[in-house]
Amino acid sequence: MPLSRLSCKVRSRTFRQVLLLLCVVSLVGLLVTHKKRIISGVYPSQSEERSNEEFKNHDNKDNIIDESEKTEKLFTKPSKPIAITVLSKKAANVTKSKPQTTTRLYPPTKWSTKPRKPLTTNRPSLVTSRPSPQTTTRKIISSTYNFGDTYATDDVHVKSQCPNRTREKFKNAENLKDKFLETVPVLQWKKHAQESEYERLRKFSGAQGWMGVTWDILNETLNLMNSTGNGYMFDTWNRTSPCIRCAVVGNAGILNGSRMGKEIDSHDYVFRVNGAIITGFEMDVGNRTSFYFFGTNTMMNSLMAYGHRGFKSIPRTVETRFVLLPDHDRDYLLVRAALTNSIIDRGRDKGKDPARYFGTNLTTEHFKILHPDFMRYLRNRFLWAPILNTKNRDIYRPSTGASILLAAIHTCDQVSAFGFMTPNYEKFSDHYYDIIHRKVAFFANHSFRKEMQLWQDLHKAGIITLYMRD
Repeated sequence: MPLSRLSCKVRSRTFRQVLLLLCVVSLVGLLVTHKKRIISGVYPSQSEERSNEEFKNHDNKDNIIDESEKTEKLFTKPSKPIAITVLSKKAANVTKSKPQTTTRLYPPTKWSTKPRKPLTTNRPSLVTSRPSPQTTTRKIISSTYNFGDTYATDDVHVKSQCPNRTREKFKNAENLKDKFLETVPVLQWKKHAQESEYERLRKFSGAQGWMGVTWDILNETLNLMNSTGNGYMFDTWNRTSPCIRCAVVGNAGILNGSRMGKEIDSHDYVFRVNGAIITGFEMDVGNRTSFYFFGTNTMMNSLMAYGHRGFKSIPRTVETRFVLLPDHDRDYLLVRAALTNSIIDRGRDKGKDPARYFGTNLTTEHFKILHPDFMRYLRNRFLWAPILNTKNRDIYRPSTGASILLAAIHTCDQVSAFGFMTPNYEKFSDHYYDIIHRKVAFFANHSFRKEMQLWQDLHKAGIITLYMRD
């Protein structure tokens, strides 16, 4: 081979090797530049979203932990709007100034605790900074929140000839008498369909008010509740005795094997709530249902969750009245459709037929609706919880079971409670109809431990007779 051709071939091979080396160097440089992004597997905006979600989960854990913490005082009657502390949303951003020393609110996250430099790219939309959770400061700011500790008055359940009624016992209970209001309205009906009342109560959300319910829906529904039986719990009372005796039946596992069915049915009225399965458990829980207590959401959830256990329909007998705890506009829409024998015409339950749940040939007296003042009164005075001092306060309210028992205490003359949580609750399953033992679950939107303590206080004061056993 000629020397010139051989020299040209060598130079070509050397050029390719140099070019390959340059490519490798460039690739390594890119990898080093984007090392953090490659390791995390997400863009900065995505990782911030994950961080916020983790903080949110820790918030929920803190709320649940608060349920088990004892407070020195459940409620202090305010003379002014209550000053509380809330968490500032702006506190999630890191300021340029030197961060203040603060107590860590959350456990360590899976990301490095070392401060990270802003990640920048050539694309402006991705230029961002990702602060380390350790340097994030959550500031507490002072604010006022209207808990609405003023209420309308109603004396319909005050008049009674019973000599030893629950209302009188409240007056002698040192730790309870200041919480009790004798004339707080328990039920709402036609007389409450006033625009002035609507303006007053639309300030409060959920079960505590009419926020989220339009005036038209509320007005139409309450005007259908035009009987005095809608404002008085015991419209069927025949006055055979001076005292109205009520049995309130919860669904706690303590009732399984209790043999309290006959005792429960011997009362003048029997209250039941949510997934109240009777068939097969008559010896323990009785057979009668005078009042079935529910929210639209809890009723439908119970039918779905316990259908396989035989809860195919809610308790419905000749004597049964339906007591509604309204949380949303869907509750009012359900009652309106039921009393007009029509299909629900709007909202998330559009197209559903109330007759499936309550039957046909209903009269206006078949329905009773708890007053939002009553629910706010229960929360503010009997079941105050630490979560009410946080930004998540709106998710909290007394449980449906607690609401029915306290409603009975404010309307009946004598109350016996069965199937409610007792201090030895861990010995029993969550529900009396559970096939296998299930632990009681605690959630931030209710305070089961505070409710349990309240039942103990009411029992010791003689206001209720609480069923307990070892």
